[in-house]
Amino acid sequence: MKEFMGVLMDVKVSMAELNGKVDKIISIEEKVNNTYDIAKGTERVAKDNKAILAKKADDDDLQRLQKDLKQKADKSDVERIVKEKDNWQKNLPAWAAVILSLVALLVPYLLT
Repeated sequence: MKEFMGVLMDVKVSMAELNGKVDKIISIEEKVNNTYDIAKGTERVAKDNKAILAKKADDDDLQRLQKDLKQKADKSDVERIVKEKDNWQKNLPAWAAVILSLVALLVPYLLT
């Protein structure tokens, strides 16, 4: 009978220890669930922030492009630049140099 009571006490102590361990596991499970909920919320916020930043970057790019377009030349500027390039007065010194060099090369042959 003493042995049975000793074994029964050991079983009772073991059950109490197991009960304490189960309580710890349950409290850890609650913490894990809370951490999981926080992680999910954080992931959602991160996705929202990423979307907001992407939209802001798109808006910034759009504003930069609109600013660049405002600074680009319009049709009248292009026409003015083409006229300046085709202006014979700008090209006159080059043509004069070509004619003088041709005259300088042909004069010895013409005089002889």
